[in-house]
Parts: sequence; structure tokens; C-alpha cells
Amino acid sequence: MTMTSEALKIEGHGLITGLPVSVAIEPLPEGQGIVFDLGEDVLIPARLQAIANADRGITLGHPSGKHVSIVEHFLCGCALAGFSDLRVRIDGAPELPILDGSAGEWFDALTRHFGGRRESRESLNLRHAVFYRHNDDICLYALPAEHFQATYSVNFPHPGLENSWMHWNSQTDSTEEIARARTFGFVRELPVLQAQGLARGVSLDNTLGFTDEGGYTTPLRMEAEPVRHKILDLLGDLTLTGINPLRINAHIYAFNAGHASHTAFARQLIEVLEAPAP
Repeated sequence: MTMTSEALKIEGHGLITGLPVSVAIEPLPEGQGIVFDLGEDVLIPARLQAIANADRGITLGHPSGKHVSIVEHFLCGCALAGFSDLRVRIDGAPELPILDGSAGEWFDALTRHFGGRRESRESLNLRHAVFYRHNDDICLYALPAEHFQATYSVNFPHPGLENSWMHWNSQTDSTEEIARARTFGFVRELPVLQAQGLARGVSLDNTLGFTDEGGYTTPLRMEAEPVRHKILDLLGDLTLTGINPLRINAHIYAFNAGHASHTAFARQLIEVLEAPAP
């Protein structure tokens, strides 16, 4: 593929607001990181320090009060495609377009527009294990490994997702196994969320719904698609360290975790990676 410096433009609507939103993505020099540009000199770095809310998705905030939400799918697409230095100009709703609810369209657009994988920085070794425990049901830990791997376990109150788990190896498993997995939720929760002004953009085209009868609103794209989406979220959330997680030589295990626990764990992980060797 041939690289281009021209902006990649994508339009869609927000998952939270349901309102139109467009983005223009441009490459930045190496070391600049991923930055969300909301106009009027409001720049929000894709970093842990900018997190304003991690309930049901990642919202990054600015001292001005402006914010941008649902960044995790885009950041996962960046990680999988190997792009770590981008300016993302946002016009419209204060969130990234939900597209099909996965990271697949972001991954495709980035690789098609800018060329193949750009990540060329050296891998990072984990000097010792990292463990984060939120409570008896939620924890994450990382062990040193030869390359990035993730094992994710969930126990959802749904027949197909009770004590369900998935392992993904960055060197031997397909990128699409993670990138194409859609976001999900219980159908019964949708009216409550919408009454709160949330999930206004949810549709069958972008969200996999769980029914109380134990089924799904649309056929699964792949086996254990919701668990694969949890790995997608984990990759996107870990990208907020400023490091592409695929550069980290570690095997990460996650149990019933979510955005808040992902990012709490990420804070501990980055301390180990950045700490000087004894």
C-alpha cells in the first residue's frame, strides 16, 4: 500500500447521542501520540490522565469542560493497525462514530488509507508480574511472555456466556477475530439507558443485544463474539498508556473486567514498564 498524508474522513453517528459526527484523521510525527482535536484549540490526548469517565465506555475530558466519548473502538483499531501518532479532528457529536460497533471499520479505513502497519518501535518487556484486583469477581494480571497475548473470562447471566472465556495470541491468531467483534448489551437495559439520555444511537446495525430468553438480536459473527469484544475493549483501553499494547511482551488475563478496571490495571502496568531496571 502507498502511504498518504491526506486526511482520512469518516462520517457516522454517535452511540450515546445518536447525533451525526464526522472525523478527519491525519498522521503526526512519531512521538506525538494520538490526539483528539475538538476545535477552538481544545486538544485531548489519548492518555490515562485525560479519562473523565469509564462507565460503559471511555470518555476523555479537557479542562475547558469539553469531552469526547467512546474512543476505545477507534483506539483498538489503531493498535491493531499499528498507528500510534494521529490527530483526530471531531465535528458534531462529542463522541467517535459507532460505525458497526466494532473496531473493524476503523482498522480497514486506517490500513487502506495510510498503508500497512506503521508500528516499528521496539517491543517492551515486562520485568515482573502485575496484578490488579477490584473485588472477588473482577481482576486482571499480566505475566511476562515472548509476545502479547490476552485471555479473557466472563460470567454473564446469559446461557451462552456463563463462565465463557477466549484466548487471543497476537502472533498466531487473526486480527479479524478481535477487530470484527461488536459491542453488546442486554435488550432490557436499553429503555432505562435511553431515559437517561444514553444509548440513543443503538441499533441492530451496531449492537449485539442479549435477550432474556437466552438468544441474540442478530446472529453472532463468530464464536464467543462478546468475549472477543471484551479483548477489543481491553486493547483500546490499554492504548491509553501511550504505548501500543501489542508492543508489550506479556500475557494478560482478565476476569469479568470492564473499562474502569482495564484502565486501573493499565496505570499499574505502565509503572512497571516505565520503571528503571534495578
